[in-house]
Amino acid sequence: MPRLSKETWADVRAEREAGASFGELASKYGVDKAAIVRRAKAEGWSDGQDVAEIIRRKVTEKLTGTSPTAPEKKAAAIDAAADRAAEVVRRHQEETNAARERLYAGLKAHKAAFTKDEKVLAFEDLKAAKITAEALAIIQRLERINWGLDSGQQQGDVVLRHNLRIVGDSD
Repeated sequence: MPRLSKETWADVRAEREAGASFGELASKYGVDKAAIVRRAKAEGWSDGQDVAEIIRRKVTEKLTGTSPTAPEKKAAAIDAAADRAAEVVRRHQEETNAARERLYAGLKAHKAAFTKDEKVLAFEDLKAAKITAEALAIIQRLERINWGLDSGQQQGDVVLRHNLRIVGDSD
């Protein structure tokens, strides 16, 4: 029996997850059926029934450029994905703080205004700050969904994530 390269194993996996049977793959690649079954089980291959999950995994692989299977690679990939997600959260915190400061400044200016013109200008600034804060909240909500940062998301949700989802791990 021939020893398959990583690239060939990736092809075998892709075909299995597209619905090919173990027997078909064994015949096509000249490998023992049991070897394919063992590898599929060890790496958590799909049988082609859950196409949405396969697409999500492939998208993640393309976005991250990795498909980790070794524990060291998994750990490094998880750490890198966590770093990227943490940067999103840090940016959200900075943006939220800036929006809060702008709203408080508008409230303070409106309270301190004496003339009608000053009150109108302060009110317009406050309206602009409110619109900015609301737009920022929408953007951040969409980013949190896209990055899978909120714990309320269900695993079955069809969401393309920029962070890493390890193949074969269950949540």
